[in-house]
Amino acid sequence: MSAKDRPHWTSAEAAFVPPARRDDIIEDEVDGEAILFDPRSGDVHRLNQTALAIWRQCDGRATTREIAQRQADGYDVELITAQDHAEQVVAVLAESRLLRLSEDR
Repeated sequence: MSAKDRPHWTSAEAAFVPPARRDDIIEDEVDGEAILFDPRSGDVHRLNQTALAIWRQCDGRATTREIAQRQADGYDVELITAQDHAEQVVAVLAESRLLRLSEDR
């Protein structure tokens, strides 16, 4: 992924660009965790409970910072910790091509 194509859901732009899940990803929840299947690549991804909560909030409306605030409130952690975790999860989802790019919307 070149710098030009890099998603902008983290860092300074995290307050403005809401990440959105791809509609074709198949999700199967088991014991509070999830298995995601990407039909384009055939890849399978496993999400723990926290990553699953972040994944489900990637609805194209909530920014990464808003997701982090919800995580901080829901898990009783400091916002900076929740923001770091949310940004890391969103970055991994983006690198795995599980999120729509802005031109896909």
